[in-house]
Amino acid sequence: MPMLMRLAQGVALLGRMPSQSFVFSRAMPDLGKPGELTILAGTATELQPLLPSLPAEAATGTIAAFAETGTAHAPVLVLSGPNWTAVAAAIETITAATERPSNIPRDVIQTERWRLPQTPLVFSGKSLRFSDLGVATREFSGRRFRTALQVAIPSDFYADAYGEAAILLDAGYTEAVRPGSRIDIYVNGNIATTVALEASAGGILRHLPINVTLRHFRPGANLIELEAVLLTEADKMCSPGMAASSEPRFALFDTSEFAMPDFARIARRPDLAATSGSAYPYRGSADPVALFIDRTDADTLSAAGTFIAKLAVAGGRPMQIESIADPLVADGRQALFIGAMPQLPTMVLTQAGIDTVSQASWGSAKDVAQGRNTQTALDEWQTRLKGGGWRSAIVDFESWLKENFDISLNSLRLIPEAETPFVPPEAATLLVAQSANPAENATWTVVAAPSPALLREGVAAIADTSRWSDVSGHIAVYDPVDDKVSATPARRFSLVETQPPSFWNYRLIAANWLSTNILFYAVLLVSLAVVLGLATAVLLGKLGRRT
Repeated sequence: MPMLMRLAQGVALLGRMPSQSFVFSRAMPDLGKPGELTILAGTATELQPLLPSLPAEAATGTIAAFAETGTAHAPVLVLSGPNWTAVAAAIETITAATERPSNIPRDVIQTERWRLPQTPLVFSGKSLRFSDLGVATREFSGRRFRTALQVAIPSDFYADAYGEAAILLDAGYTEAVRPGSRIDIYVNGNIATTVALEASAGGILRHLPINVTLRHFRPGANLIELEAVLLTEADKMCSPGMAASSEPRFALFDTSEFAMPDFARIARRPDLAATSGSAYPYRGSADPVALFIDRTDADTLSAAGTFIAKLAVAGGRPMQIESIADPLVADGRQALFIGAMPQLPTMVLTQAGIDTVSQASWGSAKDVAQGRNTQTALDEWQTRLKGGGWRSAIVDFESWLKENFDISLNSLRLIPEAETPFVPPEAATLLVAQSANPAENATWTVVAAPSPALLREGVAAIADTSRWSDVSGHIAVYDPVDDKVSATPARRFSLVETQPPSFWNYRLIAANWLSTNILFYAVLLVSLAVVLGLATAVLLGKLGRRT
């Protein structure tokens, strides 16, 4: 099995497609389908019945080559040999080209298959010109201008509670653009800031600083979108049949810059965003990653291959995998547990914070729609109960704090609220959970579904780049009806040091931690004020002339 996982990683790293999935089968699949590559891996004796045109060299030595089949324009990749040692050598010819040292940091995240240029990886304070990020100078004559750029940050990014980046904007707009027009900045689909264009006579903006909160940044590639909403009198009077003006009203210059400040670097456990964005902590694991699969059926193997291949692409290199039969063997090691929920050990589910009752009940509804209707009814009843009395007041107050000051009641606790066992929604068909191991010195990630078939389908769905970036927090679930990944943030997490000891880094870590734990900050501030007052009183008592 580790050999097959290594093959999946090698193929994924060579392809780097935005939506890659793997299907393992003992039978020859239908050939010639668009967007599919068929690979035959096995000994010559095993592959001969499937491929009569198997090259004769496979019976005597290692072979890694394409072979023709009876179907037109449908060659298959053959990895074979007289024994499995030779097959492993054939697989290694595929993966060897993707190897790279784990201790050498990457300069870019390779996104060339869906976005150019390559996404630069920023480890500390740095300014990047728009021209280097693929944004060229453009003039625009319409109502809504939009462009985008990508910047990646490392897995130990820890500045989401206080930090701000900046866009130094070089742009221009004519007098036709009326007050009320604006420039919106989005980060990963979330509105980050808005700047109004108020000059009625137009203007040239030279390195206009636009602060962008780091709240929506996540490890890995981040999509930053700039949208200019331009209002003009001509647009108000626009009638059917009237020709649009071709006179430019807005220009964006490629001398604009994106400036990332220095930020704290320390990893969190659990943190699925770091895993999906940079394959942390599996990418840099010194020991082989422990993989637990209770049943090696085709669907479970397919799900495992797809998930591990996606991690390899996120990390930029293949990982060493070692299959285990007992979860106790994984203690002290980075581990993956993949399978249908009833097949996974109860101890692992408990450690991951999953309600063990759901091990048998999840997916037992007649169909997904029934579970969805139940969830909808529960949500409606919860809304009704919140509709009156003191509960409504508390909910309204919490919403007001969140909207106006970005403060939640959880941030006003001295001790974080305990994690409650997570019950997967009936409408969900896939769950990804992460936690520390029992010794709290390694990370365990659980990938589960009600059945092996749903496991394969669910992992293939979240492997799409558009959904993979939503896998974050402590637990993430996929709902096929809404085609959406929902994440549950970790209430409690531990910090894992990743950088050499540094006063500057510790200061930034403390700033972010205190910004998250406001009550601690308030207590510390009051305590320092009391100490300062007492010290001042003692000092004044010893100075001056006594009368």
